[in-house]
Amino acid sequence: MQGFKSFNRRVSIPFLPGVNAIAGPNGSGKSNILDAVAFVLGRTSAKSLRADRLHELIYHGGGSKSRADFASVVLTFDNSKKMFQVESDELSIVRKVNQKGVTVYKMNDRTVTRDKIIQTLNAARIRPDGHNIILQGDVTEIIEMNPVERRGIIDEISGIAEYNDKKEKSQKDLDAVDQKLKEAEIIISQRYDIFKKLEEERNVAIKYQNLQQQLKTLKGSLANKKVQTFQEQLDKFEETLAGKTESNEKLTKELEGTENELEGKEKGIREVADKLIDLSKRVEIEKEISELRSQILIKKDKLDSDMREIERLNDLIEKLQAFESRKTELSGEMPRAVRSILALNLRGVHGTISNLVSVPEKYQIAIEVAAGPHFNDIVVDDDNVASYCIEYLRRERIGRATFVPLNKIKPIFFRETELIGKHGVIGVASKLIKYDTKFMSAVEFAFGNTLVVDKLDSARAIGVGRARMVTLDGDLIERSGAMIGGHYIKSHGKFVEASTKQEIDSYLDLRRRLQEETEFLKENVDDLEKKLKKIAVSEGTREFIDLEKLRIGSEQEIDKLRERRKKLNERRLNLEIEINRANIDKARLETELQNAKVELEQYGQIAFVDEKIHILENFIIKNEKELASIGLVNLKAIGEFEKFKNEFEGYKEKYEKILEEKKAVLDMIMKIEEKRKDVFFGTLNEIKQEFNNIFVKMLNGTASLELEDQNNLESGLIIKASPKGKTLLNLDAMSGGEKSLTALAFIFAIQTYKPAPFYILDEVDAALDKANSKIVADMIKEFSKNAQFIMITHNDTTIKAADQVYGCSMIDGESKIMALELPKQ
Repeated sequence: MQGFKSFNRRVSIPFLPGVNAIAGPNGSGKSNILDAVAFVLGRTSAKSLRADRLHELIYHGGGSKSRADFASVVLTFDNSKKMFQVESDELSIVRKVNQKGVTVYKMNDRTVTRDKIIQTLNAARIRPDGHNIILQGDVTEIIEMNPVERRGIIDEISGIAEYNDKKEKSQKDLDAVDQKLKEAEIIISQRYDIFKKLEEERNVAIKYQNLQQQLKTLKGSLANKKVQTFQEQLDKFEETLAGKTESNEKLTKELEGTENELEGKEKGIREVADKLIDLSKRVEIEKEISELRSQILIKKDKLDSDMREIERLNDLIEKLQAFESRKTELSGEMPRAVRSILALNLRGVHGTISNLVSVPEKYQIAIEVAAGPHFNDIVVDDDNVASYCIEYLRRERIGRATFVPLNKIKPIFFRETELIGKHGVIGVASKLIKYDTKFMSAVEFAFGNTLVVDKLDSARAIGVGRARMVTLDGDLIERSGAMIGGHYIKSHGKFVEASTKQEIDSYLDLRRRLQEETEFLKENVDDLEKKLKKIAVSEGTREFIDLEKLRIGSEQEIDKLRERRKKLNERRLNLEIEINRANIDKARLETELQNAKVELEQYGQIAFVDEKIHILENFIIKNEKELASIGLVNLKAIGEFEKFKNEFEGYKEKYEKILEEKKAVLDMIMKIEEKRKDVFFGTLNEIKQEFNNIFVKMLNGTASLELEDQNNLESGLIIKASPKGKTLLNLDAMSGGEKSLTALAFIFAIQTYKPAPFYILDEVDAALDKANSKIVADMIKEFSKNAQFIMITHNDTTIKAADQVYGCSMIDGESKIMALELPKQ
């Protein structure tokens, strides 16, 4: 600084990493250092720099000191990490103002605009009015703010002002569009009445003209249709007469053929009946077939009975085997399912946990208890092998087993390493046994979370529930706090009672015999069915069956021929009657056709309507009634309407365009509002989380930020906090110290949301007692690990927490600086 406020001569202050405290008596110029930083960063408001005008920032002299010509501040940043978009390792910015209030900005010795400075600093989240600079009274201001003003802080941080401006502009556009709509609606409303009246007269005139033309067309079409219809009917009658005459001749010939065919069929069926009488062995064949079918049915019933008995035995054997497996597990013997899998000698099955480890004699009881339910777990290569084994156990109904696939199992390592050196601790169970390292994950899964101790007293001294522990005598202390112990008897090696096995074996033998019997019955039934089929297809049988089929078929054909002969006679009689009637109708049609041709000549050349005669007659009646009901007609309205319509459509098209414009503006406002809400609540939720985290660290309590109305972005922001042991309170209901701490936590949360590389705090601890000052100092000390802090303070507690202290004093009307680096401890 040079010539800035109370700093006349050139003063250079190197601020180092960590906490930099500036202390000194009131009026010594401490806060002028903060003002200098804000000034060089580009703050434009002289009021915020505690001056009425910019030139008042220049050292004004006094006594023997003369007034300075200008005020200049140079701020140098470390750019070794390239936070700023410049190539050099340092960024130096300069702001200089003369007595005329003219300001000059420089960046790395080059004259630039203020906007260039602002743009460069923004890359590191440094702004002249940023929340990383806390002036005197800012904490009190937050405390005294009303909820709406507090919400304005979130608005500013979230940057929704951009969306507010867009929304305001869109609202102005909407107002303008609404005004245009009103003007267009007035014009259209006035024109619409004239348009509708003229349209009504024009429609009446067009309707009158159309009805006149339609009537002429309908009458001509009716005459034309009669000519066509009568001519078609006449042609059809002639064609029908010719066809019926021809059909009558064909029917006569067909009837003669049917009579001859019927006579031949009746003669053939008599011959078939005589042959059937000679085939007397039919009764014996049928009797033998019946006996074979009876035997097949009896044997199939027996086969079904045996199959049901086998299913019952399967269920009974499965239940007994499950019972045996449970008794085996209770008695400590290796379960049958485990033995069965091991007996298969499958590739990828390595054995049980108990088979794969080697345990010293003195640890055997402890390791056996530590293994617990995992003692007989089967270790396999991967989950495919495990899946195959499980399917095998299910298919063979053997039982269940636990598999440990090496490619999937997650080892459980002992995390409480601080307990290993305690008195009485022998070690982690997995470290006291020997095994192949390829089984490490399985062994750690079974034993890795258990600590072996010498006796129960040692486990209690360590702390029940701190870890899973087992003594050399087999006493087990679970993490849950459960303690299992007493006299331990080794259970492995006992055998299951023989009686259950004998019962299972007897049922297995019975099932085997039934299965053999079912196989025999199936073969017997197959033989009988083959024999039955062979008899059915023998030569004599086939001849009898063929003749019987022929007889039945012939009788059916004779019946059909007789029915056909009857129908042919009826058809011929009806056809002769129809021919007589057609000749009479033909003569009538010839007369009506001639009359219709005479009427058609009256209408000349017109476009005929192709409809049925009765429909045309109805149209003519309806048309004549409509013409009579119209009354007087203004035929000039047709031309006048077309002219006015074009003019009205133009107004209507303009109105619709304005409506589309309004819809587009409303859509834009809706999108802006949705984006505004997303940005606001995203910022609020992040700051809310940081606020609570910081409050927990400061006062070991909880804190929250909430809108007065969660659905209204314009509602106020409520700050609530609950120091340890107290109920949740609104900021306005807290004590003075609690308010200050809560407000500071809120400020820290804002700073954490968008962190800056440095922070300047001007006497934020002024209203705090010693205990609360310590809390704030510790928090700032914690934050200083990631950012540089410059604090102006009178508080001894804060000064003690600083890494460097700068003393500021006023001597002969000038501020002087002295720096002191405090010891680390």
